[in-house]
Amino acid sequence: MTGTHTSTAGSVVHALADVADHDAGGVDHRAFWKVLEHLAGTLVHRYELLDVLEALGRQIRDALGVAGTGVMLRDDQGDLRFISTSDPVLGELERLQIELDEGPCLLAVRGGGIVLAEDLRNDQRFPRFGPRATAAGMGAVYSFPMAVDDAVFGALNLYSAAPGPLSGEQIEVGATFADVATCYLMNARDMERNKQLTRELQHALHSRVVIEQAKGYVTATLKVEPEDAFELLRNYSRRHQIKARVVARALVHGDLEPAELVSG
Repeated sequence: MTGTHTSTAGSVVHALADVADHDAGGVDHRAFWKVLEHLAGTLVHRYELLDVLEALGRQIRDALGVAGTGVMLRDDQGDLRFISTSDPVLGELERLQIELDEGPCLLAVRGGGIVLAEDLRNDQRFPRFGPRATAAGMGAVYSFPMAVDDAVFGALNLYSAAPGPLSGEQIEVGATFADVATCYLMNARDMERNKQLTRELQHALHSRVVIEQAKGYVTATLKVEPEDAFELLRNYSRRHQIKARVVARALVHGDLEPAELVSG
């Protein structure tokens, strides 16, 4: 598992390396590389997704020189949920978009494309969100979808206190950062699935051990063959509509006597 994640991180850094070689304005290349280095170092370890996204938000803020960042993700029902921001004040603006069902983030997630709201005061697409964001001190929001193939999981939002466009490189790097956030998300989901699989395997193994213990107990007590002991246990389970592992546990713990498998 570790080897796979190391390979993934290395390929991501290699694939994104060219972006940091440009010399256009608006991007701190040293900070950009720190984001990629942090990605490569984090994927090979277990991590808390919320902590990583909050740290990533601060790194993106420094790399692009924006006022702050926010991340929204879709939940299991497909509804957008505010997850993290680089600044607590921005959390209110993230929640406001959800409350109003209006804003650059929602548009980016629903449309699957980058949404650049360069002047919130005069952006006709957001007649309710725009004025309230402006009143909160934000002049522009730039939203980048977090997606794998055609599946959009959420959006990375960049906030600027002053209205105005991003440079071409800032847009390119912003999209790259959205891919980095997506990588963290997908890797965390893979790790959680692996943890769930491990729990299920451990549970299955424990159940098998208990059944084997019960089978041995019944074999010794009733003086029957192990195969016959298991049949008695399984038949009792079916008659009473109780899982075999529950019957086995009752036998092992003394809550059920082997003779009851025959008489019951």
